[in-house]
Amino acid sequence: MAGGLHIYGEQDLEQGILRDYSDKSTLGHVIANAIIKGTSQVERIAGIMSTFQDRLRVPWRGGAKQISMDSLLPIVLQPLLAYIAAQNLWCTLLVFVSIHICIFYMYNIFMKFLPRTKFFLMWTLTSIVLLMTVFEINVVPLMEILPEENFVLIVFVVAALACAYKVRSRAPLNHVPYTDPTDATGMVGNGKATEEVCSVCRKRVPPRTFHCRICQACVTKRDHHCVWFDCCVGEHNHLLFVLSLLLSILALVYGAILTLTTVCHPIFFMDIILLPDDCSDVYHDFQIALCFVSAVYCLVLATLLLGLLCNQCMLISLGETGQEWRMSHSSCCRPWMSDRPYSRGVLRNWLTFVSCQRY
Repeated sequence: MAGGLHIYGEQDLEQGILRDYSDKSTLGHVIANAIIKGTSQVERIAGIMSTFQDRLRVPWRGGAKQISMDSLLPIVLQPLLAYIAAQNLWCTLLVFVSIHICIFYMYNIFMKFLPRTKFFLMWTLTSIVLLMTVFEINVVPLMEILPEENFVLIVFVVAALACAYKVRSRAPLNHVPYTDPTDATGMVGNGKATEEVCSVCRKRVPPRTFHCRICQACVTKRDHHCVWFDCCVGEHNHLLFVLSLLLSILALVYGAILTLTTVCHPIFFMDIILLPDDCSDVYHDFQIALCFVSAVYCLVLATLLLGLLCNQCMLISLGETGQEWRMSHSSCCRPWMSDRPYSRGVLRNWLTFVSCQRY
């Protein structure tokens, strides 16, 4: 206490002393009281959220499983956003712009504070379930789609899911087990090292191996950490990852065309391919609008995945992984045939990639 003014400090916090300065008029008392109330409210909210998350469980074999808040968000957000987007054209535009901003913001937040989040994996799974539900419940009953067309779409979706599952299941094979960095087995006759030592975890690792701070492991031929699959893409699952991209694009584009030609006025392109022509009246009915929004969402996803697939094809042709490309500080102006120690030419690079050879 100095001159009738008590400064709220750490000692008060440790002793749990909360004084009410609401009847004081000095700036010091006002600030101190605001800090006390703000701290109390934050702690109260944090306690409520912690209790809610602890009780948020689903029945599971062997005991109830706890669901984290970041995993629950996509399950709540996506149906809500789909409902809003189906109201009118302006809502559709607003939702799609907001989704991109939200995803970018969430990515930066989670990578900084919660790298092993399940948010993006759950967003992927929720999108698949939501899109297939809308298609099978709202589009197929309109009787504009042949059973064979529906079957082909289901085959594409199942094949893409199978590849995605294998990408996740084979991801641990990319992790390098611990070895003693002082072991000399990595030396050849002239004393040249055939292995390196990771600067993060101090493991002996083979060439083209990089440490992933999210997986907390060294990954052989690491390309990148895919947040949508919640695993690293490396030597043992890179081919499956590219296949999953290709099959996903086919499924998304095919499903979007089937949906749009059903809810919009279709036309024949070159007397062979049926394409949508006029979609101006889709918002007159909510179910039709929901189908239209789902189709647009499919096309947006397909466009993004196509860009990623093109990037993967470029890197494979160059004989580099995404990690090596980023570490070399490359740019679009980099010469196509500049020095790349692991490149054997475009054709042999692709043969090496498809055959899953080490180099």
